[in-house]
Amino acid sequence: MATDELSPELRKYIGRVSSGFVETPDEVNKPMIRIWCEMVEDANPLYTDEEYAQKSEYGGIISPPAMLMTWGLPPQWSPRATETPSHVLMDLPLEDFPINLSVGCTEEYFLPIRPGDRLHYNTKLDDISPLKRTRLGVGHFITYTYYYYNQHNELVATNQHVLFCYRIEE
Repeated sequence: MATDELSPELRKYIGRVSSGFVETPDEVNKPMIRIWCEMVEDANPLYTDEEYAQKSEYGGIISPPAMLMTWGLPPQWSPRATETPSHVLMDLPLEDFPINLSVGCTEEYFLPIRPGDRLHYNTKLDDISPLKRTRLGVGHFITYTYYYYNQHNELVATNQHVLFCYRIEE
């Protein structure tokens, strides 16, 4: 296959949306917000000072927007093993490209995320590049978007992610 073409087999995955939604494992909560702010030394009072936040346009503490991926991270281990959530990349036929490298991420925020919110998300496969040769190897750039919703099914944020799935050529 020429490097400027995308196989029909891969093309059929573009636009595919994950089956169902994935519930985030934890409710948005003040202790995790506090710990995150301490870790990155973010002193914004909207995130940790209840009195200040109550007087703001938000009427209470909100989560730092950069915590979006934190709320969606699945547990690394759980005594209650669950089925792996459906993800648009899980069955892409990319066995020949075993190395994945995250090359970009863009987030867009629509509503504040607040303590007590229960988030859920789904994903959409936006694009697959034709085969590309880079200094790392040969592979495909995969672009997909996470759509995050709160318990009221309001879209709160999106996270568009680009992976380079490749193999090293000798």
